[in-house]
Amino acid sequence: MQLVNTRYAEALIDVTEEKNSTDKVLNNLVQVLKLLEENREFYSFLLDPQIQKESRKEAIIKVFEGRIEQEVVNFLMLLVDKERFENIRGIVEEYFRLADERKNILNMTIISAFPLEDVQINRIKEKYKKLYNKTDVKAKLIIDKSLIGGVKIQIGDKVIDDSIKGRLLCLKEALLQR
Repeated sequence: MQLVNTRYAEALIDVTEEKNSTDKVLNNLVQVLKLLEENREFYSFLLDPQIQKESRKEAIIKVFEGRIEQEVVNFLMLLVDKERFENIRGIVEEYFRLADERKNILNMTIISAFPLEDVQINRIKEKYKKLYNKTDVKAKLIIDKSLIGGVKIQIGDKVIDDSIKGRLLCLKEALLQR
């Protein structure tokens, strides 16, 4: 499924970069997802393979045309044509990731036992910005009291565990191996 999401997201971002509309499309995709969440019946209608594709595409045109970028309207109709509308959330998430990647932006999650001050967050962001040679860093903060102290940094599928809990687990493993 991830491969499908990546392929569709790459195709969309290639088109939007060519037309210099990546940021507009990002905003449009947020609007589309919000509308689909708020209108579950409409979302179900677009997913329903028993409803003719042309009817579903006409509904997309009625709801979205003139309100969002034409690339997004075309993209939504393509998802209907290919019976991939159920992948929309994953494709949009992948599009966001690719857009940041192409802008040289690092996305990270900071997991901390306690809320961090802006100075601490900025210090962490700056460290990883330099380490990964990125122009900017977007960070999401999650509080997990089970860490006891310290932080865990998640970047993609890589986790850097500098928490007290992580250190205690390493110490436990080292002691058990003796």
